[in-house]
Amino acid sequence: MPVTCARMNAPSLLRNVWGIYMDDINARLIYLFTDLILPLIVGYLLYQRHLLSDATLNRLIRINVVVFFTLLSLFSFWALPLTRDLLVLPAFFAFIILFPGFLSWRFLGQRFHSPIDRGTHLVSALLSNIGTLGGVCAYILYGERGFAYAQIGGACQNLVLVLLAFPAAQYYYLLYKNHGRSARLEGRSFLGLLVSWNQLSLLGMAAGLLLNAADITRPPLLSEVFSYIIHIAAWFGMLPVGSLINFRRARRFFYLTLDMVLLRFLIVPLAAFLAARIFINDPIVQNALVIFASVPAAINATLTARLYQLNVDYTIAVFLVTTVLYLTILFPVTFFMFR
Repeated sequence: MPVTCARMNAPSLLRNVWGIYMDDINARLIYLFTDLILPLIVGYLLYQRHLLSDATLNRLIRINVVVFFTLLSLFSFWALPLTRDLLVLPAFFAFIILFPGFLSWRFLGQRFHSPIDRGTHLVSALLSNIGTLGGVCAYILYGERGFAYAQIGGACQNLVLVLLAFPAAQYYYLLYKNHGRSARLEGRSFLGLLVSWNQLSLLGMAAGLLLNAADITRPPLLSEVFSYIIHIAAWFGMLPVGSLINFRRARRFFYLTLDMVLLRFLIVPLAAFLAARIFINDPIVQNALVIFASVPAAINATLTARLYQLNVDYTIAVFLVTTVLYLTILFPVTFFMFR
């Protein structure tokens, strides 16, 4: 009799399981819109109507980086599974960041005659949106664990920004200024760029790892707190990005972004996919690395171009094209492949 009841209830049980599964999928798809696309649109509209000032946007960025990302890093690393794969992640992130830079420097950027354009292409290839956009996308798929992995990549990206992207941008500007003659780079305080409030999340990561290694159990309440903060941080991160959208300035460079689209969405993800399958055992880490390898160009490329007088409009075009394609096509496809 119990067996018969079980058989009779099997269709109902399957429907319940399928309903729960679909509810989870639908909730995460809603996050794709509410946490990524919607704040981008709102930021663009508010800035165009002068309802958001540059000073307010800078405060949002600072609060997000210093407060929210520090807390999220602490909470996520506190509960992160400490495995062998974690030790090789920095090497993988170095590859994900430096490989497109190498391809730009050695091959793709050579089509530009001006040192300004070659330097701009290199900076756009080096800097991708791993920490912010990659973190939210990894969270949508893999929860706190995915976000924690992204912050390791974000830390590597910050090092590359200061130690490679800034000097390279300055070098190409000086090359242009001196009509092709090489020039010595000006001395800059790299220590001041590395040691700042913007790097506070590194302390959050370190504190979380120490608590984790000490086998101190994270309070269950923090898991719920994390789930609230991540959505707030997504808005604080994407609103300023939306404000930087400028179709008028970037449209004349759209046709020059095809190689960057292929680099970001085909060449680097494919190389990361193959390498991860060889050297990484955990399928979640494998998939997360492919997500991080395919994120769009970072707005830091525009900030670097502006700081060193490179081609700002080209970086905006690359940022716009790769971000729109990623949010509307690539990540939705990735979501259904890796969920």
